[in-house]
Amino acid sequence: MRSDLDALFHPRSIAVVGASPDPEKMGHRYVRILKEFGFPGPIYPIHPKAPDILGLRAYPSLLDVPGTVDYVISCIPAPNILELVEECARKGVRLIHSYTARFRETGRHDAASLEQEFLRRARQAGIRILGPNCMGLYYPKMGISFKHNMAREPGTVGVLSQSGGNAVEMVFDGSLRGLRFSKVISYGNAVDLNEADFMEYFADDLETQVVCAYIEGVKEGRRFFRALKRAAQRKPVVVLKGGRTSAGRRAVASHTASLAGERELWRALVRQAGAVRVDTMEEMVDTAIAFAFCKPGTGLRVGVVGGGGGRSVASADECEEVGLWVVPIPDDMRRAWRELDPSVADWLGNPADGSILQGSPLTVERVLDMMADHPVFDILIANVGEHFPLEHPDGIPRTRATVQAFIQTAKRACKPLAVVLGDTLAHQPWQREVMRELREALASAGVATFPTVRRAGLALRRLATYYRERSEEHAYARP
Repeated sequence: MRSDLDALFHPRSIAVVGASPDPEKMGHRYVRILKEFGFPGPIYPIHPKAPDILGLRAYPSLLDVPGTVDYVISCIPAPNILELVEECARKGVRLIHSYTARFRETGRHDAASLEQEFLRRARQAGIRILGPNCMGLYYPKMGISFKHNMAREPGTVGVLSQSGGNAVEMVFDGSLRGLRFSKVISYGNAVDLNEADFMEYFADDLETQVVCAYIEGVKEGRRFFRALKRAAQRKPVVVLKGGRTSAGRRAVASHTASLAGERELWRALVRQAGAVRVDTMEEMVDTAIAFAFCKPGTGLRVGVVGGGGGRSVASADECEEVGLWVVPIPDDMRRAWRELDPSVADWLGNPADGSILQGSPLTVERVLDMMADHPVFDILIANVGEHFPLEHPDGIPRTRATVQAFIQTAKRACKPLAVVLGDTLAHQPWQREVMRELREALASAGVATFPTVRRAGLALRRLATYYRERSEEHAYARP
């Protein structure tokens, strides 16, 4: 199986069957994307009449291609898929990525039968199938993608997603906050290669340090559980289950025609495997951000700085509501505060209200540094508190300095640290530009950034729980 997936991820050549001169067609877009991303091997557009597409010679049939073809992207109508399989068999193709859809997900018996015949003939020829009804592979290191505006730089987050749209959402939303991806697999109906195959692959993949999975249904339950457990023992695995409710299960049936399964069964499976369960795509991105950028930690005692009085109260509530412990300020830290500014030392608490510290030598940045050094705090959350300083352009230098100080603390701290930078301050063009600049600075520095304290706290709690459970397992396993 490893060699089959290596063929998927490392093709020597790619043919796009159903390539089109029409820029609106996916057969055109796949060719363009491969060219723009710099796929290193030959790209063969297949079109019955066009002499060339996007400057590449086109061929009327796959059999007319002069060289070898490892990987075929199918953009042809479903009724033509069996003829394509025969051509692929004669050409020695190893894998078909079937963007082609309208198989069993339509609910029609004839379409489901066609999908099964597609599988039967492909297996007979020794050809693997990715899909059908999927976007395929995003592998920036190899110059392969299914959207032209995805990041070119590779990273360490691997994604398997039964939904192409969710795969796109994961990449775009994560990229804006600094995530980069090793491989992203959209696999649709999973008639052949399925979630167990991809989970097994990611468990061993040295390019992937964090795995995210969006799954609507499982083909091989026991095998998938074993793969999930093995992967979670080696690296963080974040799982989002689609079709948890009755309405969701009905939607799954028309999307990828998968058997969705019951909510409680899934929760037990993910928990027993040692993976991390999330409930929304937003939470999946947040949790991936935490694992990709935060240092490992096992404790739940949180120190929070920044923001005004109201935000400090809300931060305390939100942190405790998601399972963190907002600990009191330890006595030795308060004594150190008195040496710096006795007027606020006994007033300030955790969360540290930034409005109290205005004009004080005991700054928000100083408090964060002290929390980073103190053993009573396991986790740190730093509010930029952008609303007040950025009410006027005069506050831009101060806000920049705060963000840079948070970045430096995040780099040197030996515990998880998240920065909260909201996404609602955009009334004026200059505010939008400054907020974009600050987000880019945090993302470029590899700092975990969240739009709210609640989302930061939930992601950090999941991170700490994962590492604590792994630590307990290792301790139990020692002789």
